[in-house]
Amino acid sequence: MIDLIFDLYQQRRINDVEATAEATSRKATDFQARVRELEDSVARLALINAAMWSLLKGQTGLTDTALTARIRDIDLRDGVEDGKFTPNVQNCQKCGRTMAPRHKRCIYCGSQRLITSPFEGI
Repeated sequence: MIDLIFDLYQQRRINDVEATAEATSRKATDFQARVRELEDSVARLALINAAMWSLLKGQTGLTDTALTARIRDIDLRDGVEDGKFTPNVQNCQKCGRTMAPRHKRCIYCGSQRLITSPFEGI
C-alpha cells in the first residue's frame, strides 16, 4: 500500500515537472520570437538612419567625421561615453526633486513631467 502511494506521489511530481518544462519551452519560444521582432526593428531603423544620413550628406555637404563627432558629443552629455543615448535628467517643476527619465510623473508629488525633447521615453 505504501508503495502504491509513493508511486502515485512520484508520478504526480513527474507530471508537475513535465508541465513546468512545457511552460518553460513555450516561454523560450515566445522570447525567441520577440528577439527576432526586435532584431528586425533595429535592422529597419539602421536602414532608415543610413538613408537619412545619405540624404543629409548629399544635400548639405556634411561629412562622416562631423557625424561621428556629433554622436560622441551627444553620447558624452550624461558624462559616460557608452554608445547609448541617455535623455537629460529633469527636476520636478513643483517639488524640485530629480525625476527619472522613464517616469511621466514625479514619484514624490505626482506632478506631470514637462516634455523637453521628442526623444524622451526612448
